[in-house]
Amino acid sequence: MNKSHDKLYTAANLKLENLEYLIQNGQPTFGVFSQVKSINYLDYHSHLISQKSLPNWRKELKANQFCFIQILHPPYRVCLALATIKLATSAFVYIYNEDTKQLEVCEALQPLTHHTHLDGDGYQGQMAFTHTKLSVTLDFSPAQMTIALDSQYVAITAALARSAQPLAICTPTGRRGWTFTQKEPLTALSGHLLIKTKSKFHTDAPDAQPQKITFTDATIANLDWTLGYMRHETNWFWSCITSYLSDGRRFLLNLSMGVNETGASENACWLDGQIFYLPPVMFAREDSNIRSSQLDSLEPSIESDASISKPWRIYHQNLGWSNVDIDLSFTPITVYKKTDNFGVIASTFEQWIGFYSGEIRIRDEVIRLDNVMGLAEDHFAKW
Repeated sequence: MNKSHDKLYTAANLKLENLEYLIQNGQPTFGVFSQVKSINYLDYHSHLISQKSLPNWRKELKANQFCFIQILHPPYRVCLALATIKLATSAFVYIYNEDTKQLEVCEALQPLTHHTHLDGDGYQGQMAFTHTKLSVTLDFSPAQMTIALDSQYVAITAALARSAQPLAICTPTGRRGWTFTQKEPLTALSGHLLIKTKSKFHTDAPDAQPQKITFTDATIANLDWTLGYMRHETNWFWSCITSYLSDGRRFLLNLSMGVNETGASENACWLDGQIFYLPPVMFAREDSNIRSSQLDSLEPSIESDASISKPWRIYHQNLGWSNVDIDLSFTPITVYKKTDNFGVIASTFEQWIGFYSGEIRIRDEVIRLDNVMGLAEDHFAKW
């Protein structure tokens, strides 16, 4: 990679601001940052949420917060999430076996923030959720994060090293809000995946014990942590790849449409931990049978018939001012989907697993993807 490329696109040469506090003088600081150490959202002077300043309990109630983590340890891909809109809190974990092409899901939903603990933020804090089917505790510190998860089918214990170059961004959301999100690659320091005897991935031997798979330094992961005051109705598309490229480099891609409403973008990729900021992209997805046949279902479902969803296209329309070209296709193979409709709040959530092909060209660097496995999400929420 040439030196002019480095100067244009690496975080070190862009000299982004490192914030101690996101909220300063009562208002959020907008932009892309090298790091934000405290998401002090209760210090927000909330006249944009209401015409008068709100007490902290009201600001806390209106703030949505969620965290998503993906862990890749071939042949297993594990995805887990914890999300709260304060009127309801949910968590899920699913495991996908790339060899057998099987997907197994465990999820739980609770009213309000019952049996949920939220403290601090994604830089230094804790998120915890306890349910009979699924419990998860996420601890965050500047150097690492830890996961302690237990479910009907799998258990996870992990310590993951954090990135020196995360993507941290805060943008306005409509007239009355703002959203902060942080994305970053993670690498395993220690831990394991425990596949329980109830899991479809476990051996059928009658005297079998839970199968323990130890994480190594080749185990890679990524973090997506978000907090904000979002639109009452929100829809986004999201693309995420955590993988190794054919030349052996670790690769993380994060692309979205519909989240950031200004010129700032949460789009980026990482090569061996080095971040490269990317321009806005468009998602083109044709309607598929899943929407008409599953729209009213309140039960989670898994679909492995790729014919129900046609390939997506994710691309950047280069108008001459950018040195970046992005043109990717995503071919879905299976999906975890869930539809909830409780009147005041509702959600249509689809997170697909599939294969990416295409190119990302960053000046002289060309990242070619040829059937690289990743995720694609289509999410509508009313909260």
